[in-house]
Amino acid sequence: MLVALALVSTIATMVYGSYAAVSRSLDLYGRRAACSERTCLALRLMARQIRCAYVPSSPAGATASSPQTGPRPAVFRMDARDASGAILSFITTAGLAAGPDTPRGMTRVMYRHDPANGILAICCEPYTYSAEDARESGPWRPILSGVTRVNLQCYDGQQWQAAWEGENQRVPRAVRIAVTVIDERDRPHEFETIAPIGSRLASPKSRVTMGVAKP
Repeated sequence: MLVALALVSTIATMVYGSYAAVSRSLDLYGRRAACSERTCLALRLMARQIRCAYVPSSPAGATASSPQTGPRPAVFRMDARDASGAILSFITTAGLAAGPDTPRGMTRVMYRHDPANGILAICCEPYTYSAEDARESGPWRPILSGVTRVNLQCYDGQQWQAAWEGENQRVPRAVRIAVTVIDERDRPHEFETIAPIGSRLASPKSRVTMGVAKP
């Protein structure tokens, strides 16, 4: 009887150990999958909007320094090192339209990262040809939480740049987006994607082959 009890105890210990290991693995996988799903949704939104970045033509009779419109703001601006305001601002033909009946048109899209709270937020407003177009008036809507790092780079046809100020009212050839997001147990996960831009005024005109990296 003692031998039988010892055997049963050994088997029970082995089974429980295997169950505990599988349970931990499933929990870790579930948390990572949830983190990956919400991050990929945000990256897909950003990539779709960036791919449709556009340089609108001036309205009839308007110039870059017209007294009626004021100085024209940059059509594409990016600087992930700017923690005090929008890290990404551009004009796109793909705002937050969700269906064929949704009003469409050019939209000024801005993204802001709050490192203190780990929030990546978006602001979408109808584009107007005026000096006030690039203002950060809101409303800002959170699209991703737990973001500890946002790294943006623009490709000009020759090299990747850490910032883009919209010189000559042009857009880059592509934008690389890399983020680090923590899950509910503070485990960091890194995600990255590249969004090519097909605007007719993208600069310069040399071709570049783009792909999608992690996750």
